[in-house]
Amino acid sequence: MTTALVVGAGISGLACAASLHAAGIDVAVAERGRAVGGRMASRRLRDTGSACDGRTVDIGASYFTASTPMYQDVVQDWIDRDLARAWTDTFHVADSDGVLGVRTGPMRYAANAGLRSLLHDLASRLPQVSVQCEVSSVRSDRGGLVVDERVVDAVALCMPNAQAHRIIDASVMTAEVESALTAVTYEPVIAVTLVFAQQCWNDFDGMFINDDPVLTWVANDGSRRGDGAPVLVAHVNPVLAAHHLHDAPSVVPLVIATVSRIMSLGQLPVWTDAQRWTYAKPLAAHREAFHLQADSMLGLAGDAWADGPRVETAWLSGHLLGEQMAHLLGDSD
Repeated sequence: MTTALVVGAGISGLACAASLHAAGIDVAVAERGRAVGGRMASRRLRDTGSACDGRTVDIGASYFTASTPMYQDVVQDWIDRDLARAWTDTFHVADSDGVLGVRTGPMRYAANAGLRSLLHDLASRLPQVSVQCEVSSVRSDRGGLVVDERVVDAVALCMPNAQAHRIIDASVMTAEVESALTAVTYEPVIAVTLVFAQQCWNDFDGMFINDDPVLTWVANDGSRRGDGAPVLVAHVNPVLAAHHLHDAPSVVPLVIATVSRIMSLGQLPVWTDAQRWTYAKPLAAHREAFHLQADSMLGLAGDAWADGPRVETAWLSGHLLGEQMAHLLGDSD
């Protein structure tokens, strides 16, 4: 039976695996982390000393949009099953001196149990998803692909390009693959969760912060979850984040001071946490939806493709790569 391995269980990897599975390909997913989700990450709050203990908060991507019909169908299915909901089309805008006003845009969607729950839903429909399963090498041997010691007919690397570059052996690293992987630069982010005893800010959903050396974005997670919990998630300016990736908690005092000043907060948080994302966001993305070396059946997908970077384009990249792989694998049978 034709076999395929998808490396990475973020939304692009799971979408790719879903397309392959739907076409009857024997597909497995390998994820190096402790859970599926990638940068659609959520965590359960513990030991905060507040009523928020046990609550889920999103610490990676903040929301998603849906503009393409095939992805809208996926989102509508989540909404119909009460997994996701329309959140807001209006965000506030601020700068270092304070709040400036509001800006409307496309509808943003949130997940009732955190964005990771949507990835768990996708993974539940697949035959084999392994976590804490790190892949160290993808090489060619006698015309086939060998992932570590496993021989497969096709491999999809659905992860940040820099991580994919590290595991591709010279035997399959063509000039085209090398160029695709090195053409995109990623910026880091540190996401700081702030838990308060009670809400001490004027109502808002999310806030873009322009031209500030410390922050670029603050999400009101109580609004995002719909439960009104006094929890904010602040994203650190990538320049500052790059200097603190080795010690993410060191940015917390700066974040507290900046949020307090911009939002005129009357109290300090009772609990904080900092999560670093080394490859948080590609600065640009390939216009092509994915890359596939048809002779070796090595594919690349993720938010650095499909004119991203957005959750939706990451899904689209993986979905279309899986469809094309399934098509070529079917023709070879």
